[in-house]
Amino acid sequence: MKKLHKIILSAVMAGCVTMVANAGTGTDHGYFWSLYVSGGSASISFPSAGTYAGNYAITWNNVNDVVGGKGWSTGSSHSIGYNCGSISGENNFSIYGWTTSPLIEYYVCEMGSVASGSAVDTVSSDGHTYTFYKHQQVNQPSIQGTATFWQYLDQWGGSSTGSNHTVTMANHINNWKSRGGQGFGAFNYQILGTEAYGGRSGSVNATVWGE
Repeated sequence: MKKLHKIILSAVMAGCVTMVANAGTGTDHGYFWSLYVSGGSASISFPSAGTYAGNYAITWNNVNDVVGGKGWSTGSSHSIGYNCGSISGENNFSIYGWTTSPLIEYYVCEMGSVASGSAVDTVSSDGHTYTFYKHQQVNQPSIQGTATFWQYLDQWGGSSTGSNHTVTMANHINNWKSRGGQGFGAFNYQILGTEAYGGRSGSVNATVWGE
């Protein structure tokens, strides 16, 4: 779970030619997107965004680490809807974001696993039970450069493809504030993120929206 250094992007707008740029963030159809890749290659596109504004697709090949997706440049405690149409080769599919002051990287894992570090407690939300883990990253890439910071990791992982789902972020954030030990900082970006690492190859096509 490393983040944010060199980026490779391929953005496809409906009715536009493909754009390739060495940049990690942008906007598409009113949504913020982010893509990070270390080792191997990856690209993000927006094949159905003309119909579903929050749609994105990512493909990756032999990556050390890739994380990307679509959402909001400034997160919040809103409820988030999503539909994962297809996915393969991932380590996790999560609501993913950052805060500052303090610097915290957070995940609400809907597929795969982010379980790492020490289990703190459990959170009941949207009909599921998540286990809250805390893990400290020491001198790792972050949105503020190389830094030492905490990860807040809510692990469920039992979601499915092809159906609409909801994540009530307020339930997770309130628990992090009360049980995390570091509080919870000012919102930075927040995306429906897909992550893969360890030499994996794969792809995802998913859509996110606010509820």
